[in-house]
Parts: sequence; structure tokens; C-alpha cells
Amino acid sequence: MYLDYWELQTRPFDNTPDPKFFYFSQEHEDAFLRLTYAVKENKGAFMLSGEYGCGKTTLTRTFLQECFDAGNFEVAFLNNPVWDNASVDFFRDILFEFGEDAPKDYNRSELFRLIGDVLMQNVNDGKINLLVVDEAQLIEHDKIFEDIRLLLNYQLDDVNLLTILIIGQPELREKVLKFPQLEQRISLKYHLHTLNQTEVKEYIHHRMNVAGCKREIFTDDAFDEIYKRSFGTPRRINNICDLALFIGFQKKLEKIDAKVVASTV
Repeated sequence: MYLDYWELQTRPFDNTPDPKFFYFSQEHEDAFLRLTYAVKENKGAFMLSGEYGCGKTTLTRTFLQECFDAGNFEVAFLNNPVWDNASVDFFRDILFEFGEDAPKDYNRSELFRLIGDVLMQNVNDGKINLLVVDEAQLIEHDKIFEDIRLLLNYQLDDVNLLTILIIGQPELREKVLKFPQLEQRISLKYHLHTLNQTEVKEYIHHRMNVAGCKREIFTDDAFDEIYKRSFGTPRRINNICDLALFIGFQKKLEKIDAKVVASTV
């Protein structure tokens, strides 16, 4: 509703993992580089954890977009890791994401072997296999963590057939520590924190610029207020800024100041 008023081309603060809006703070850049290293150097497994709403999924989507653009990746992306039948459902979801329709009567062992066949075929075709498990803190069955470890056993003498990205909120780290056999197989880890005050201002500028903004809309005291009320969490920043722009449009304001920001929460 407010795009024309603020002369924007698109909504700058939607809470969707759109790679074009991704802002590289120092921590996000470090995490992205480690993720890239883990995948391109065939390190086996990478775990990305972080606070709720800090940009884990958007960072992952940004990386996956690069994979899709490269054209030599086969990606299985699981973002709802809650399975009633534990291993069987987990393996079936992996096969489905890799484009393989497994026979309905296959048991756990048969599904596991079929995954191995698919991975090998992809590698023979010059593809890089990537399994992404997002929201991994939701995994309820211990067996799934053991299954992830077993999937990492698919190797040739000099290469892993599969790279696994495990992504989740802080409690994921505690869960993984309960499985030392898996934890030791995760070669790289990174934990994302919230943005600092300077980064919050840069984050807002970045998203406004991507949306086509040609002038300064938020005042300095607005940035301070947004930081204070969002605690530096990107998802909270988005919610506050989106509503502030709407209120500014509604009241026909020239600028968004601290008072407008305060009225959003």
C-alpha cells in the first residue's frame, strides 16, 4: 500500500528468505565463507546455528541460489524435520528431494542403499550432492542424528559422496553434543548472533536501497529506536520497519522518526 508514497519498487521488509535482500554483516560473511568452504572443499558436514530470526535461512537460500546458478549441484532441502516414522520417512524425503520415487514397500535398509545408489550416480554424472536440514532443532527422534552420521559414511577413497548442512536455533548445538560420534564428524560449525547497532543501520539502508529507495527516510533517532526495540534481530527489524513505513504513509509523514518507531511496538 505504501510503495508509491515512499517511491519504492518493492516491499523492503518482507520476512521471506529472498537472496537479493540478504545483508552481509561481518558474521554473516564469515558464516557464508565457511559454508562455501565446507561444500566446495567436500568437508562432509557443516552446522549453522543462530538466534531466532537472525538470518540463517536467508543465508542458506543465498548460498543455494549460487549452487543452482552453477548448475552442477543436486540439492535435497528439508525444512520440516518432523517425521512420524523416523528413519523411513527421513530417507524417503531425501530421495524425493533428489528426484527418486522409492518403492512404497522399501524398508529402512533398502531406502538407505537406494540413497547410496543415487549419490553415486549423481557423482558419476559430475554432480555435487548436498543435503540441507533446516530447523534441525525440531528433530525429535535420536535415530535421525544417527542416520545423519551414517549418511556421512557414503565415501570413496578420496571424496565424500554427500555434504550435509545442519541448520537450527541455539538448542541444536546442545542436541548434537549428545551424539559425539556425529559431532566429531561435523568439520565446520558457526553460530550467528544478532546485529550490533551499526549493522542495524546498514541493514536497513541495504534493504531500502534494494527496494529502490532514493532518499533518506529513517532519521538517526529512528535507527537508535529500532535497534533498542529489535535487539538487533533481523526479523524484528523487518516487522518494525514495515509497520513504520505504513504508519508514515497513513499519516503522510516526510520522515520516519523515533516516535513513529515507538508506536509500532
